[in-house]
Amino acid sequence: MPGTWWTRNRRYFLYVVREFTSLPLAIWLLWFLLQIYSINFYQPLVKEGRPAFAIFSVICLPFALYHSWTFLSLAGTILHAKVLDRPIPSRLIVLSQFGIWAVASVVIAALLVWFAK
Repeated sequence: MPGTWWTRNRRYFLYVVREFTSLPLAIWLLWFLLQIYSINFYQPLVKEGRPAFAIFSVICLPFALYHSWTFLSLAGTILHAKVLDRPIPSRLIVLSQFGIWAVASVVIAALLVWFAK
């Protein structure tokens, strides 16, 4: 099979792109952990790395959003629940997952603003 097999079908392409998004997110997480470690043990690294880390975080944001969007869009297929022996519609599950994501984002943003003061 040729190495470009995934470029011939749109669904395969989007699947491979989604799987690729975990690479920059993993790099971001490692860099974030290094930043936390350096706060306690090596202050100059944090001061020098802040602009680069902020820029890389902005670059990683679309990857994280795409990864989250595709995962939550599949929640209705992945999760199966019943209430009073009746299945919950998959559309309702997907909407509830996106609602929870939105609420969690607002809460985290409010906490970040509150801590920044």
